[in-house]
Amino acid sequence: MIRFHTDILSWLRYDSLVASHLSLVAALDAYTVGISAGIFVALVLLVVTMFGQGGAITLSPQREAAIATGHTDRRTAFEKPVIRTVLWVLLAMSHRLAMPRTKDWIRRTLVAAGSPNYYTAEEYLALSLLVGLSFAAALELGSFMLTSQISFWVFVVGMLFGTGLNLYSLYSKASERLRSITKKLPYVLDLLSLAMGAGATFVEACRTVVRERGDDPLIIELRAMLSEMELGATRRKALENLALRAPIDGMRSLTASVTQAEELGTPLNKVLHDQASLLRLQRSVHAENAAAVASVRILVPCLLIVIAVILCIFGPAIVRGLQGGLF
Repeated sequence: MIRFHTDILSWLRYDSLVASHLSLVAALDAYTVGISAGIFVALVLLVVTMFGQGGAITLSPQREAAIATGHTDRRTAFEKPVIRTVLWVLLAMSHRLAMPRTKDWIRRTLVAAGSPNYYTAEEYLALSLLVGLSFAAALELGSFMLTSQISFWVFVVGMLFGTGLNLYSLYSKASERLRSITKKLPYVLDLLSLAMGAGATFVEACRTVVRERGDDPLIIELRAMLSEMELGATRRKALENLALRAPIDGMRSLTASVTQAEELGTPLNKVLHDQASLLRLQRSVHAENAAAVASVRILVPCLLIVIAVILCIFGPAIVRGLQGGLF
């Protein structure tokens, strides 16, 4: 009788284990079916979005004007037939995304980077999304080869990382360009001051500097300023636009000083010379601050190195002392 009850209990436990296993398998099957249905719907929507709309990629007015004047060519990602359709979809998506602050930051960063290929904020956002999709697909493929599973979070992380990486590359390019402008601005102001001291006007001095120097970012911005003045813009307005294209403290200070000199009648060559001296002084102060910060930050690595050296020298003696075998 006892053995009979034991067999019944074992059978009940086995039956419950089988039932739980079957329920788990059913849940996994339902999850797999749901994921497959979601992927199928997403693919259908993607195909309908890509091929169910007519028209071609519409270039921005800035790029159309640049192409018409010969300042750029059509060798951009938007003109490549392989990814043209996908970029059209991403461009339409970027226009629909309600991110005014992000788009305004991209727009300002593009201007600071020199307007590469005359992209608009929406176009560069579409390019960033394309890079994010490519990185997410590569990461998902690597994860599938390692684990034989498709992970939604791997795709999301890859998408965010790829998009952010492309935006960070734009930010790095803009920062490097602004640093170059900051570095060369005092020397250009000295040349302008010397030319105006020799009897040249501000426009003639700018033309001389632009003609004699290379194609560095500051010279390109000065050429754009001269073009605006030739088209009828005032010197004040052209300098304000220059400060907007190169948003650095030295350029804003130069614009304010020139505006004040025009109002007060101060000689402009003296103002430019004073601004160059002030910018050099600011660079010296910034270098001293950076050296002071570096001397403080280097204390921690030096302290770790000293501790490591002490342990290497006195470590065996300390171990023997703790074991009682030093003396």
